[in-house]
Amino acid sequence: MQNELILVPSLQEKLKDAKYRSHLQTISRLLRKLQNMGKNALKILDVEDCYLLCEMKVMRPPYRLYVVLDQKNNRFYIVDWAHKEKQEKLIQELSGKLSSAIKVGLDKIFT
Repeated sequence: MQNELILVPSLQEKLKDAKYRSHLQTISRLLRKLQNMGKNALKILDVEDCYLLCEMKVMRPPYRLYVVLDQKNNRFYIVDWAHKEKQEKLIQELSGKLSSAIKVGLDKIFT
């Protein structure tokens, strides 16, 4: 079964910033890895119902790609790209959004 990758609109806007242009090659490499390996490429951070909040690490530069996996439909929502320094705060924020997404639906939360 093919893995479906969905880049959320808020992340698309963030990546248009000149600050992140140099990171696009690294992000595309991670997305290819995710496409090929699926869930095995991710580190699971939080679980809510059938949704997993996961991350992919890059050591240099020390950034993290945050992904929400819908296990029912095998969809990977690419939700954020952030420096390691912001990791704890961002994980708490994304966990909160994921909890509310169960009630409303992922499409309405991560836009």
